[in-house]
Amino acid sequence: MQIRRKALYLEVIEVLMRGIQEGKYPPGGKLPSEEQLAREMGISRVTLREALRALSEDGILFRRHGSGTFVRDKKAMPVQDLSTILSISTMFARAGLEHQIVKADYRRIPANQRVAEKLGMNPGEEVWEIERLRAIGGKPAIYSLDYFPVALVPPGGEERIKDYLFSTYYFLSDVCGQKIEHGRCNLKPLLADEKLLDIMKLPRHAPVMYIEIVDLNPEQKPISYAREYYGADFFDFQVNRRTGGADL
Repeated sequence: MQIRRKALYLEVIEVLMRGIQEGKYPPGGKLPSEEQLAREMGISRVTLREALRALSEDGILFRRHGSGTFVRDKKAMPVQDLSTILSISTMFARAGLEHQIVKADYRRIPANQRVAEKLGMNPGEEVWEIERLRAIGGKPAIYSLDYFPVALVPPGGEERIKDYLFSTYYFLSDVCGQKIEHGRCNLKPLLADEKLLDIMKLPRHAPVMYIEIVDLNPEQKPISYAREYYGADFFDFQVNRRTGGADL
């Protein structure tokens, strides 16, 4: 595996990719230490790190702080298709993966300014907040907060919330008679703050993907607002694109 001429990070990428394709570095497996890889290739650790960074940005590798660099197992990762409205439970079911809801709480609270704006309400009006923590293989993977107006819930309906803690979508449909026609979704990568580090048991400076969703009914009225935090090591995100009919 010795690189005989002056190494550039693109050459290192080719060597690492060949090792992945030939099974030397299997999906889900941990790469040798930076020191060992640099020594085997006869390159500097600076050049190696540039190659590792590029492969991580391409989704080939991922780093666990304090543990090392791993080959991403694409087959084992749920794909979150952001162009389709799906409950998280349905997403896991379609991927053929089991997950656990390790925390599920619900509470009736006054809407703060942000929640009120997203749901087209006045601050102080009451909403239900559903808090969940989902795990894959015992490791926290998704932390979410869902909100919907108390006014949507029919008399006696609040007693059934505990039966629908697996999915806000199903509760809104089955109990509240609300149909979601479409939604608005925004996402951005974040570094987990202290609260999220504690909840998701993440190492300091760990990245998460933050997704903010507002779903609307056929009357274009917002009926739910969600804030979701996805562990970066567990998921791929996909958006389907198409031309708008105009020349490219």
